[in-house]
Amino acid sequence: MGRTDGSHWYYSYLPMGISGGATSTLIPLFAYALGGNLFHVGIIAAATSVASVPAFILWGGACDRRGRRKPFLLIGFLGSGIALLAMAASRTMSEFYLANLLAGFLGAASGPAGTVLLMETSKREDWPARLAIMSRMTATGWVAGLALGILWLAAGPGLVGGGLTSMRYLFAIGAALAFCAGFVVQAATREAAVRVDRKDVHLVDAHPRVERGRYLPMRIVHFVGPLADSSGNRLPRPLRAYLLCVLLLFGGFTAFYSFFPIFLSQVYGFGNPEIFAIYIASQVTSIAMYRRVAGWVSSRGSRPMQLYGSVGRSVLFSSFFLLGIVGLGDLPRLGLMVALHAGVGACWAMLNVASCTLVSHLAPDGARARALGAFNAVQGFGSIFWPLLGGLVAALFGYGLAFAASVALVLAGTGVLWTTRISDA
Repeated sequence: MGRTDGSHWYYSYLPMGISGGATSTLIPLFAYALGGNLFHVGIIAAATSVASVPAFILWGGACDRRGRRKPFLLIGFLGSGIALLAMAASRTMSEFYLANLLAGFLGAASGPAGTVLLMETSKREDWPARLAIMSRMTATGWVAGLALGILWLAAGPGLVGGGLTSMRYLFAIGAALAFCAGFVVQAATREAAVRVDRKDVHLVDAHPRVERGRYLPMRIVHFVGPLADSSGNRLPRPLRAYLLCVLLLFGGFTAFYSFFPIFLSQVYGFGNPEIFAIYIASQVTSIAMYRRVAGWVSSRGSRPMQLYGSVGRSVLFSSFFLLGIVGLGDLPRLGLMVALHAGVGACWAMLNVASCTLVSHLAPDGARARALGAFNAVQGFGSIFWPLLGGLVAALFGYGLAFAASVALVLAGTGVLWTTRISDA
């Protein structure tokens, strides 16, 4: 049955994406400027997931029971704005922890509702195109938010004062954008007459998505029992092996990004605008590469492309550390860092498209939703523990071992994928 009401509420994801891009990288930098150490930064990275993963299940259940989507979009977007204002007002690390927990808890409310509402307000044959629009809008907004962060952190200190003051204002700007997203939802959203069960949504979002570095909630459709259904039927062994691979790979990624922005500040001496510029190189490259990578995955297979992406990342992660012991001028070093992180973004495009394709191919008939739920769960729960590991190792043993630990996790995941017999079709 066709469903369309002409609603353009999903344009709210543009200001929401800008808000996320402007503030996600700012969170660890603000924590460090507030007096936190590397372990504190790791705790903050994990705090969002500690709150958002169980909150996601809570909000999802409430959304299903009430049968309404708009209130949960409003809670997610307006709640994110409130949490960003709390971050701006934080004076101690304890207050900043609480603000990040609030961001994880309230921000998760929009996750279950957004994708399902998009499908309820469009025809089934239009679902992939609408999902692509929403993904591209979020990704474009994220890049725009990083650009906004560069401009503000370069010019803001001359307008409002440097240090923490200009960073607080950027959080407030991000909050204003989140409130704008909530206004769009309030003005443009109409509930659909026909409902879609989240467990019936089998689409895997392989469209351009930004890598959030685990300082803001993920956008997830649903969690389902990860390995077995109520009858005790387990997911196929190749899929279970692949989920272990995903756990290790994303563990390495989130461990790396728990300390990477502080590493850039401490070791390379980069200021906040330069760090934002390094991050934007990754996001722009990943978005630009998606269409080409999709063609590579189709022609060469998703498993080889994921192997290339993960091995490439392990090499690039190591290069960031090795470059720190090479004597280079500030400008050449910044140029190389931008180029290397652009390579990390290209690898992300490979990994995102390939992983979504693989989990879709490996899911057995009748268990696609359960497989997607397991894929979501592995990423969600993994994002709780690995940032803590990265921050703890960096704080206790230094950056060398922290880089080694994150690369080891990526290589371990690569090894699981390499040794497991997985078919691409």
